[in-house]
Amino acid sequence: MRAIIFVDGSNFYHRLKYLSGEGKKSSLLNFNLLDFCKWLCRDNTIVEIRYYIGAVRRQKNNLKSEKMYADQQRLFFKLQRQSVKIILGQLIQHRDKSYHEKGVDVRLAVEMIRLARQDKYDTAYLISSDTDLVPAVEEVLSLHRKVKYVGASDSQLFGLSKVTGDYLLLRPEDIVSFCK
Repeated sequence: MRAIIFVDGSNFYHRLKYLSGEGKKSSLLNFNLLDFCKWLCRDNTIVEIRYYIGAVRRQKNNLKSEKMYADQQRLFFKLQRQSVKIILGQLIQHRDKSYHEKGVDVRLAVEMIRLARQDKYDTAYLISSDTDLVPAVEEVLSLHRKVKYVGASDSQLFGLSKVTGDYLLLRPEDIVSFCK
């Protein structure tokens, strides 16, 4: 069976941080996403790994944005070396100086449906913990595709678990061998 892995990048980053433990230096830069996806899809053929994330924009005279941009560029380089397709949304800074993604989840949902309609995969692996994706999952299922929800054991989303009927809740021991 053909599989495409859809990764909600920001969501995955936070789950990885939890799963790898607070005492460890957790970073996507020391995580082997390709090997993790091979382990995840061991019974399927990986067609593509798609990583959705808000693009950091540089801001003049803003050291935080410069560091975030540099870190994201290192991540992109590492992911591209692992043949991961990066799909960008926007990262917006609010008045309170916090950052929020815009358009990332919608893009993931639309592309999950579009690729199902184009018969590009049989099973979608959805690495996210966002209940906003439930309608997209329902549409993919109506197209006679399977969706496997992959989340963390500390934050199972019953909406995604229920609608997919197929899920994997990751525990720290599941990911430790992929952290280097």
